[in-house]
Amino acid sequence: MILKSLRRAGLGLALAAFVAAPALAAGPHDGDWAGELKAGDQTLHLIFHFKTVGTDASAELESIEQQATIPSTAVKFDGDKVSVLYLAVGGELEGQFSADNKSFTGTWKQGLALPLTLTRK
Repeated sequence: MILKSLRRAGLGLALAAFVAAPALAAGPHDGDWAGELKAGDQTLHLIFHFKTVGTDASAELESIEQQATIPSTAVKFDGDKVSVLYLAVGGELEGQFSADNKSFTGTWKQGLALPLTLTRK
């Protein structure tokens, strides 16, 4: 009797994990992406932390030299293209992930539009 109950509980947990898995699945671009932003004679090392939970995406920006972490306001994916708003600093990241998903080529806009290339860490 106890063994039968344990089997049912185990099957129930396995089924719950299987059903919940798609909702928790990571997006194809989730992870850390790093690059250098050159603005005149200044170079900033940036890391973007892309994360997807269900249908919600975020892209936290970490600026190493400035010791600042900025949450994204909005993230919009269109296939391999992405647009990320950072209203707290008046910035926007736009660009496209490569077909092999190892690099990102785009533009950082914050007053000026500066080219930015990122690689998956």
